[in-house]
Amino acid sequence: MTPLENQKKADLPAGLFQDLEERLMANIIRHCRDYGQPIATDKWLLKKLAEIGKLNQENIKIIAQSAGMSQTAAERMLAEVAEEAIREIEPAMKYAVRRGLAGATVLPEQSQNIKQVTKIMRRQAKDTLNLCNTTMLYKARDAYKRFVRHMASAADEIAEKQSFLDVLNKNVTAAVIGAESRQQALRKCIQEFNAKGIPAFVDQKGREWTPEAYVNMAMRTTSNTMAAEIQMARADDYGVNLVEVDSHSGARPKCARDQGKIFDRANKSTKYPHWNSSSYGEPDGLLGINCGHHIWPYIEGVNIRRYFPTEDIAANDKLYKETQVQRAMERDVRRQKRECMLYDQIGDKAAFEKASAKLKEKEARLNSYISGNPDLHRRKDREQVVGFDRSVSAKAVAANKAYTKARNTDTIKIKDTIIHKSVGARHKNYDIVDPETGNIYHFSEGTRIQNSEVFAGKGTRHPLHEGVPEGLAKQFGGIAADWQHCKGHGILDYDGEERPAEVHWFQEKTVGKVRLKVKRWEDES
Repeated sequence: MTPLENQKKADLPAGLFQDLEERLMANIIRHCRDYGQPIATDKWLLKKLAEIGKLNQENIKIIAQSAGMSQTAAERMLAEVAEEAIREIEPAMKYAVRRGLAGATVLPEQSQNIKQVTKIMRRQAKDTLNLCNTTMLYKARDAYKRFVRHMASAADEIAEKQSFLDVLNKNVTAAVIGAESRQQALRKCIQEFNAKGIPAFVDQKGREWTPEAYVNMAMRTTSNTMAAEIQMARADDYGVNLVEVDSHSGARPKCARDQGKIFDRANKSTKYPHWNSSSYGEPDGLLGINCGHHIWPYIEGVNIRRYFPTEDIAANDKLYKETQVQRAMERDVRRQKRECMLYDQIGDKAAFEKASAKLKEKEARLNSYISGNPDLHRRKDREQVVGFDRSVSAKAVAANKAYTKARNTDTIKIKDTIIHKSVGARHKNYDIVDPETGNIYHFSEGTRIQNSEVFAGKGTRHPLHEGVPEGLAKQFGGIAADWQHCKGHGILDYDGEERPAEVHWFQEKTVGKVRLKVKRWEDES
């Protein structure tokens, strides 16, 4: 099973815990919807802290509803992995029996070795998921306490910075001011809360793991271990003691020393290294946490590695890395949808509009990345967020249009670019083509590119010409949707003389300026 296939196996259990996280976060925010009530901030804080018991009981019900689905998904994943592992080696094993190189054995479904492995791995998966559920329960409680306390503190800080003498009158009370401050504080706290989320695991070093990161890692590791243990159990059924380890580039140190070798699991061979001399069983060793290696029963005289030699390792690694970029962008979309959902929960229209515009940008980047890679496909199921239903989605679309209409202009002003004089910075100068002559010029050192603005592309009303952003992304990198067409004014070194010119270029935030050209010489009539 390749890393890409292993990743797909872990998607469903991890996705269910993402959904659980979103349900818990939405429940926390529901308890803060009364932030606008005319009550002093200190009294509001005491009121919210008194609701912890009720919140905890609600969260227990939410987790209980999710637990059954995640456990079922994990068991289904393990069953599929076991079936595939057996199917991979069974034909070769039967061939070896016919040649007298292995002993006859029982059917897979009758194997006690396989039943024992399955029992152990199911229990391990169940324990992992139960630990995540327990961790998320008390972390949700801690997140709520931290959220309301942070909110109260931020509200007081905002209120202190206001000029009360200018706004206070007989109709304005401290309670009202506290409510207004809490509205400002709530937006800030929601952004921080959304970025942090609710952890599913805390390691020995105190690091908090998100549900997606930890459950995904745990399920991938469990899946890989299950495949290896099932194949070793089946090898035991046939009396086969040798195993071969595959190899790939970029292996971590402990795995690197073991990969590509044939080991004797009986630890008796004089020809092959013993299994107990390998790094198997160590967290950062062979088949340990996040290990991408696989093992195969090995019988001298029988080639059972028919799947591995035919695999294009380089192509698979490339695709795997590209899918990881896609997953990161999908997480970014989910996180932004979650922020929209949280603002919708409290009815903050202005914050919702701004968050909706950011969501549109992130979705455009994701779509652009996928459309530029024929091996990738849009997986909208991995972008879904509990609470971001059709109603919220429709409001987000409308809010984005309103926000974009209000902000998009014909042009966007951008900062001057300094052309440094130092030798070390000389490489930062740019090649500027004069289309009429084909000559290449450079900005005079010590000058600036002034009065610069974006007149087409991202952030403006004017899109780039069809195919241009995709072509730029293919040639220079970056995200197609983020490319802009710009212009500015600068002094060029014209054969030793300084000459003013209007210069046009394309730019993307991660790439910088490319394709600079002289639009016109400003000293010409």
